This record gives sequence, C-alpha cells and structure tokens, in this order.
Amino acid sequence: MKMTLEQTKLVGLTMELELKTKEYQSLCKELEELKRQKVDADDILFVDLAQRFLDNQEEIKKIVKQLKEIKE
Repeated sequence: MKMTLEQTKLVGLTMELELKTKEYQSLCKELEELKRQKVDADDILFVDLAQRFLDNQEEIKKIVKQLKEIKE
C-alpha cells in the first residue's frame, strides 16, 4: 500500500509529536528531581530547565498547528 504525501506528513508529524511528548515527560521528571533536592528556584538549573520547557512547548505548538493544517 502506497501512502500519499499528505499521509506521509501526517505520520511524520505524529511521530515527532510523540517524541516531544516523551521529552516533556522527561523534563517533568527532571523538575521533580530538582524539587526533591530542594534546589533554589533562582538556580541556573531551574532557569535552564524552564527554557527547555518553553522550547518544548513551542515545538509542540508548531507540530499541532501543522497537523491541523493537514487535516483541513
């Protein structure tokens, strides 16, 4: 069975979204570990983690937008 270009893009974006979801879960675990260690909120570790959360969120938003465009 041959997939159309649209189907191929859909599969690729879905896989990307799954990876970004796993990355988000990993970031959540890192956050919990920092909290458990009682690292100060102003520590560079928290700042770095916050930036990675924001980057991950932006990438997820872009993927979701592309998925919506394909489905329309």
